[in-house]
Amino acid sequence: MDSTIIERLTRLTDEERDILRGKAVRKGDYTVSERFIVDSAKLLEGKELDLRLHTRFIDFPEHGHDYMEFMYVYAGSISHVIGRETLTLERGDILFLNRHARHSVRRAGETDIGINFILSNPFLQVVFQQVKNNPVMSEFLTHNFDDRGEGEYLLFRTKDNFPIRNLMDNLIFAIVNRSQEVYAGLVTLLFSYLAYYRDTLVNTLRDTSPDAKLRRAVLDYLERHYPDATLGELARTLGYAPAYLSRRIRDATGKSFRQLLQEERIQAAGKLLHTSSLDIEEIARAVGYENQSHFYRIFSKTYGMTPHKYRKTAE
Repeated sequence: MDSTIIERLTRLTDEERDILRGKAVRKGDYTVSERFIVDSAKLLEGKELDLRLHTRFIDFPEHGHDYMEFMYVYAGSISHVIGRETLTLERGDILFLNRHARHSVRRAGETDIGINFILSNPFLQVVFQQVKNNPVMSEFLTHNFDDRGEGEYLLFRTKDNFPIRNLMDNLIFAIVNRSQEVYAGLVTLLFSYLAYYRDTLVNTLRDTSPDAKLRRAVLDYLERHYPDATLGELARTLGYAPAYLSRRIRDATGKSFRQLLQEERIQAAGKLLHTSSLDIEEIARAVGYENQSHFYRIFSKTYGMTPHKYRKTAE
C-alpha cells in the first residue's frame, strides 16, 4: 500500500484530537437520531461509497446504521461488542454488519487501524445483482435490504489470505483516489473471494432481540392491515398501552408508527398502479387514503413522480 495513503488514513482527525483533550464522541457528526443510528447521508455527502478511519482513543458507544457497513482492520486489533458477544478483529480481518445490527466498539489505540467502509443502499443494490448466486453473501444482503430483517453480522478471518488482503489494498487505493469506474467491480470481486475462501468465515449471528421481534410484529401487522391499521388496534393486539408502544416502535425501527404505515400504503399503491386497472382514486381509497390530494402529495414525494407517470413506467 502506498505510504502516503496510509499516512493520510491514519493521521489524527479533529474528533480524535478533541477526544484526547477529554471530550466525548461527536454524535452530531454521525446522526440526528436519539438512538444513535448513523446516517449514511452525513458520511457519504452524495458519494456512493466511501471509507473512514474508525475513531480511536475512546469506547465508541452502541449505535446502528441505516446502511450496511464493513470494517477492515489494517493494523493492530479492534474489539466489537454485539449483544453479549465480544469479537476481536486482528490485522487483516473483516467484519460485515447489516443495517439492522447494533454494536459498540472498545477503545482502540493509536496503532489500531480499523477502516470502515460505507456503502450507499443504491450502490449495494447494483452490486447485489452481480452476486445473487453467491452462497455466502446473497442471503446476508437479502436480509440487509429487508425492512423486516434482523441484525446480522459476518466475521471473516482473512489475515493470512493474500488474495483478499491484496484486493482490500486495491479497494482502499481506488476509493482514496476516487476511481469510481472500478468501485463496483472491486466490491463484487471481494464478495466473490469471500465466497470462494469460505473457510475464512468463522462467525455469524442473527439478532433475536426484543426490538427485532417487535419490528417483525409491527411490519407483519401493517402488511396485513395497512388500509385501516391503527396504533390503538395494534396496541390491543400486542397487549401494550398505545403511548408505550409508540415509543417502543420508534426505538426499534427509528421511525414512528405513522411513518411506517405511510410507507406500507404507498408501496402497496405503487404495486397496484403496475398490476391493476383500478383508477388512481380507487387505488388511493383501497390503500387507506380518503383525501386524494394528500395521497398525490405523499406518493409524488416518495417516488419522485405523480401516480399517473409511475403507472406509465410499467408500460
